[in-house]
Amino acid sequence: MEQAILQFFESIRCDALTVVFGIFSTLGEGTVVAGIVILLYWLWDEAGEQLLFTAISSCALNSSLKATVARPRPYAAGVVDLLKVDTPIFSTTDLGDTLSFPSGHAQATTSALLAADMRAKKWWLWILSPLLVIAIVCSRMYFGVHYPTDLLAGFLLGIAIALFWQLIFRHAYRLRFYFLMGMAVCALVLCFFFPGKDLIEMTALLSGGAIFLPFVSLIRHEAPKVWWRRLLRVVVGGACAGAVFGLSLLFPEGLAFKFLKWFLLFGAATLGARLLFKAFRL
Repeated sequence: MEQAILQFFESIRCDALTVVFGIFSTLGEGTVVAGIVILLYWLWDEAGEQLLFTAISSCALNSSLKATVARPRPYAAGVVDLLKVDTPIFSTTDLGDTLSFPSGHAQATTSALLAADMRAKKWWLWILSPLLVIAIVCSRMYFGVHYPTDLLAGFLLGIAIALFWQLIFRHAYRLRFYFLMGMAVCALVLCFFFPGKDLIEMTALLSGGAIFLPFVSLIRHEAPKVWWRRLLRVVVGGACAGAVFGLSLLFPEGLAFKFLKWFLLFGAATLGARLLFKAFRL
C-alpha cells in the first residue's frame, strides 16, 4: 500500500507541482518552524512559552526516534526515485538515508500548529492548520523522502506532544521545567549511544530550554501592545540571536561545538533577548 501511494506521487511529478510542493515542504523545514516559534515566543508571553516548550521537545523526540529506529528512506530502499532539490532553505540532497521514521516535518508542524490553535482559539486556524499539515505531508511523499507511515507517526506524535504540554500548562504549570529537564537528560543519554548531527542539535536546544528558560521566567516583562514596540522586539531579538550565530561560525568542526553552538543560540534567543527587552522597555 505504501509503495502504491509513493509511486502515485512519483507518477504526477512535473515542474509546476515541484514548485508548489517545494513551497509547502519549505514551510515544514526545521529552521522555518523554529523562526516562527521564536517570533511568537517574543510576542506572545505565556502562550509563546507553551509553544516553545512544545516545539523543542517535539523536535528532540523526533530526532531521538529517528536515530534509534534508523528506518531507510523510500529512495534509499529503492521504492521510488528521489526528486533532487537543493535551495538555501529546502534541500533533499543532504538528508540522512536512515532517518525516515517518524517524519520531522509532520511532527514539528502538527505540534506547533496545534499548540498555537489551542492558545489562540481562532476558528479559522482550526481550518487552516489541518490543510497546511496535509499539504506538507503530501509534499514529503511527492519528493520520495518519507513513507506514509512515517508521516502518520509524526502527525500522531505531534498531537500527543501538543496535548501533553497543554495539560502541563493548564494543570501543573509549576512543574513544567522539571518535565523539560527530564526530557533533556534522556536526550543527553541517547546522544552517547547515537551521536548524530540532528540529535546533537535538538538535544542542545532542549538542554538550552532546561537551563535558560527558568531564568527567563524570573524576568517579569509583558509583551507590549503597541505595534512599533512589538516590531522593535523582533529587531532586537533577531540582532541578539544573529550576533551569537555569527560568532558560532568561528567554532571548529565537531559534534561538541555543534552542541555548544545551538545551546548558546537558544540562550541568546530566550534569556539574552528577554534581558534586552527589559533593558529597552520593549
